[in-house]
Amino acid sequence: MNKLKKLAKIIWKYRWPIIMLFIMISFIASTIQDFINKDYDSGFNNLMIVLLFIEVFLLLWSRADAEKLIDLQDEIIDSQDTVIKQNEKSIELQDEIIDKQSKWINQVTKIAKESTQEDKTSRKPAEKLED
Repeated sequence: MNKLKKLAKIIWKYRWPIIMLFIMISFIASTIQDFINKDYDSGFNNLMIVLLFIEVFLLLWSRADAEKLIDLQDEIIDSQDTVIKQNEKSIELQDEIIDKQSKWINQVTKIAKESTQEDKTSRKPAEKLED
């Protein structure tokens, strides 16, 4: 039963190409029969109809391929948008890290300057005592 449902869904999905294929087969058979009966006017008319159906079928097929390509391009654009957003977030995080690092470097240099000044002031009285 399950396979029958799948088959029905596949047939329903491709119903128009299947219908067009049966129409083309019918007109091809009619064209062959007309040429066998030497009814060339009807045969060429049927042949033109068959060629028209083939052209329409190929156009629909190329349209379906074009729609698939457009869908694929839309997916690529969406994924690129998400990558761009992630890159923007990472740049913001890098900027925050750089800001924190510069603050930390400023604090370290400030502490280093203060400690060198304290060392200088503490050495002067010690040098006076030695003299």
